[in-house]
Amino acid sequence: MSLEQYRDVWAYCVAEKGKLTRPSLEILAAARKVADQIGQKVGAVLVGYGLDQVVDEAIARGADLVVYADEPWLSSYLCLPYTRVVCEMAEKLKPYALIFVADELGRDLSPRVAYRLNTGLATDNISLAVEDYYFGPLNTTFKNVIAQIRPDFATRVAKIFTPRHRPQIASIRPGNYEPLPEDWSRKGEKIRFRPQPNPEDFSVQIIEEKEVPKSSIDLEGATVVVTIGLGILKDGAGNPKNPKEGYEIAKKLVDLLKEKYGVKSELGATRALIHAELKELEGLVTSERQVGQTGKTVSPEIYVALGVSGSVQHRVGMIKSKKIIAINTDPKAPIFEIAHYGIRGDLYQLVPNIIGLLGGGAGGR
Repeated sequence: MSLEQYRDVWAYCVAEKGKLTRPSLEILAAARKVADQIGQKVGAVLVGYGLDQVVDEAIARGADLVVYADEPWLSSYLCLPYTRVVCEMAEKLKPYALIFVADELGRDLSPRVAYRLNTGLATDNISLAVEDYYFGPLNTTFKNVIAQIRPDFATRVAKIFTPRHRPQIASIRPGNYEPLPEDWSRKGEKIRFRPQPNPEDFSVQIIEEKEVPKSSIDLEGATVVVTIGLGILKDGAGNPKNPKEGYEIAKKLVDLLKEKYGVKSELGATRALIHAELKELEGLVTSERQVGQTGKTVSPEIYVALGVSGSVQHRVGMIKSKKIIAINTDPKAPIFEIAHYGIRGDLYQLVPNIIGLLGGGAGGR
């Protein structure tokens, strides 16, 4: 079948408590960015039960059409029936691209869908673009192919293309796109699928569901994120420091911003610091605070990096911060390449001074 027969950019959306999740709103914005570049529509894909309200919300949030299956037997996520339903939708309507959120559900569902549709999948992307792609073995240039942009396992950011198969399937890490404004005056097409249950899809059954308590640490929603790295292990002269002292300094800055200025602030940490498993930080710096490729993606108004080297794996988790302030003793630290304000110095001297200037009681000058 000709690739030209595939149209529209679909975003697989998820609802919780009668509303679309924020990551779903983000991938609708990503789909809008791609669709506008190629002159196609944005489709929202919904599978579940009791979807009337979120179907309308998807249109208000940027979808031009909503393709959905609303059935009691789809009320809870199970990989086999959901995979079959999404594939049936794609096989009938032939989307140009299908975007998932790179979360637990998306990482389970997207490869299954890609395999059944005999197409490619690029996971954990941080951005999407539309480019022409030259494929050497066929001496052919493919027009308007999605460039799926993600960090690789070294020090670079890679572009991945799916030039010969459709739909192009990608998953995007939460936190990389800003949701589109809500507009309830928008109109859109609603396409309801009515799939029939297949007993073979229910080899696994859900007996009970329990909601996992959400963490009180909200890195993604913070206005200011202060992140500590392995640099807290030494002072500016290279002398060893108790890492708990560095943690306490950073926490004092976070608490000051919260309590005195009413700014929603959180303490983050690098993967290297967390995986060092320092006994002094046991129970204080956990994986819930990790910022980076295998942690959280944040986009605060201000990101403060204390003793953070800034590897590409860390940068992909915070590069969309509005303002980046970096304090590090190493003038060659990669974090300085993206920092708006880079300070070469000892965080054990500089941060207490900053706290003092902000009225926090430390000695500022």
